[in-house]
Amino acid sequence: MNFFTDSEKQILINSKNIIVAYSGGADSTLALLSVTENAKLKPKVSALHINHNKSSLSDSWEKHCKDFCKKLDIKFLSKEVEVKEQGQGFEAAARNERRVIFESFSKGSTIILGHHADDQIETILFRIFRGTAIKGLSGMSRVTKYKNVVLVRPLLHLSKKEILQALNKEKVNFIFDQSNEDDNYSRNYIRNQIVPLVRERWGSIDKNVNRMTRIVSDQNLLYEQLLRDKMLVVIDDQNLSIEKLKKYSSFLRSEIIRLWLSDMSFAVPNERQMKEIEKSFFESRQDSNPVIKFNRDDEQNSAVILSKVNNFLIAEKSNE
Repeated sequence: MNFFTDSEKQILINSKNIIVAYSGGADSTLALLSVTENAKLKPKVSALHINHNKSSLSDSWEKHCKDFCKKLDIKFLSKEVEVKEQGQGFEAAARNERRVIFESFSKGSTIILGHHADDQIETILFRIFRGTAIKGLSGMSRVTKYKNVVLVRPLLHLSKKEILQALNKEKVNFIFDQSNEDDNYSRNYIRNQIVPLVRERWGSIDKNVNRMTRIVSDQNLLYEQLLRDKMLVVIDDQNLSIEKLKKYSSFLRSEIIRLWLSDMSFAVPNERQMKEIEKSFFESRQDSNPVIKFNRDDEQNSAVILSKVNNFLIAEKSNE
């Protein structure tokens, strides 16, 4: 039941702590079993259960997870969160709460996630429906550096069907969250209504989407390297020369600014925000001193304040 690549195994060996995000569902249960079967890794493995209190069964789910970890003889961590939607959907708000918890782990920690091939398809379709750029088509990576930790998704090549078959073969119990059947949630609607129709017509969608994400990921790496070469011409001590940026096309400018902000873990502007940046810093009077403050709805990165100092574009963290 080992689903890790050789490079992923090395990440686990070098990790100070290994935390498995464990909801008790089928996916995270298989991910947990996959890690704990390695006796050498087991002493530094912990299971993290995040209780969103979204169901009357939340406490019983937590007890199931705690009991299962006791049976496996591994550490059990439980975090209770209050999900505040604040203008965003429950899924996005809950994801932001999980990110905050992930960020709390010390440097050198690795977090194991149970995302699988069906999740990858849902993610790609969801991003397409929201109007993603090319980078969004690369989907989720098996290994991602996130703040101080490394995220690993060892099941990304397995379908949900294969995960269920593996658990049934081992006669392992897991939790079924009935909210996954609620199509009011966008991802559930894609999973329950759209993907089955697509799979019925194109049975090889899993393989084809997996191939596409690999190709797009490689293309994104090449595209980013070309952008970095251009950015080196206009950057000085982490600030961007407005005068030099003006020599580029507006599209190239916007891509460089997005990469620059992403490198500093700041929110990356969407199309509307980028138009405001273009108007304020590149179309305004030479003697103007614009200041723009923005964040993103997903709150994945820090809100940012952009200002103009000595004809340079400066980025600072917004504490609001």
